[in-house]
Amino acid sequence: MDRLVSSLTCLCLILLCGCYAPLRSPGIRACTLPESFRVAEKQKSFELNYATLTCDIPDAYQLGSGDVLRVEIADLEPVLRFPNQANRVPSPFSYVNETRVDDQGKIMLPMIGSVEVEGMSVEEARQQIMAEFANGYLDNPKLSLSVVQRRTVRVMVLGNVAQPAVYELPKYENDVAHAITMAGGLVKDQAREIQVHRRTKMKLPSLESNPLALEAESKIDQEEELFVFRIPLRVPSPISISPEQVELNHGDVVVVRGHPDEVFFVVGKLSQNNLVRFSLARDNRDLGNGFVLPKDRDIDVVTAVAMAGYIDPIDSPTTVTVHRTLPDGEPMLIHVDLIAARSDRKETVMIHPGDIIYLNPDIPWWFRRTFDRVIPSLITAPYAATMKKWINPRGLD
Repeated sequence: MDRLVSSLTCLCLILLCGCYAPLRSPGIRACTLPESFRVAEKQKSFELNYATLTCDIPDAYQLGSGDVLRVEIADLEPVLRFPNQANRVPSPFSYVNETRVDDQGKIMLPMIGSVEVEGMSVEEARQQIMAEFANGYLDNPKLSLSVVQRRTVRVMVLGNVAQPAVYELPKYENDVAHAITMAGGLVKDQAREIQVHRRTKMKLPSLESNPLALEAESKIDQEEELFVFRIPLRVPSPISISPEQVELNHGDVVVVRGHPDEVFFVVGKLSQNNLVRFSLARDNRDLGNGFVLPKDRDIDVVTAVAMAGYIDPIDSPTTVTVHRTLPDGEPMLIHVDLIAARSDRKETVMIHPGDIIYLNPDIPWWFRRTFDRVIPSLITAPYAATMKKWINPRGLD
């Protein structure tokens, strides 16, 4: 009897000290939390209207610095060959020339010199040139004007696009949408937001109050300022983007950012087929199974546990505790009953990146394991021992 009591005492001490696990979760019940814990934010978000990433195109092309124009003038060839009116011979050929609009917005033409065409349409520039030639050079000038090559804007496209590189975008196509199109489009299911990185010149504040800095002001009167304009591809509510914000300038860099891997963790007895190990920061502590959240939709606790390889109510507990870190850094424990959550959406919560789901060894689970595993083993143990003795009476290996 003393030996039996001692054995039972040691067994109880072992169970209490080495195999203890709480049978009740201290977390807040999911059904008592506000509705915001069950809102699927990704499904309710709006996809960006890509038409807002293009520039406004005017009815008529506006000429500017860098455009290459083709000028064809009839009856100008005899005037150039024979400046003297009496010696002019009619010619069936027209004067043809291609000229580039300079930095001042002007073009050079024979006889009349420079003509300013900055900001004019092609027809307005043609009328201006005809008026210049009609002023003492040609009696009835006949002239055609066309744009051979439009001015371009050089930009760089990086990130989650098919072909990141440097591209030349024609005027009125120098916007974010055309830049991404030139780069082969967005990488499917990878892009999260578009960023436009830009350098601009800004005037320095007056330094008159500091006499020692006057010389520096005379040498450097401008300083570069960096801007980053962010365009999310999915937003909680529709947004409007002005054409000025998406119009690209020389040297702009368009960066397409991808989705970071958003991971949640599940700790407990799960199927080993889905096992993926993660470590936490520098502690190198194994947290169990880690899984990547879908990029296009939210999942609840029941779906998350199913993704992690939840076996069945016999092997795995039916209640879980979700460990979540709030924005202010405080921890929060949420208790979820998986059986109740299957039929009542108020009994579950949506999973956030970084959540840790603990499978709880609750009392119902302990009784199920006891009667479904321990009791059958006790019944079959005498039969197994009898068969073993009958098959191998001498106990040979």
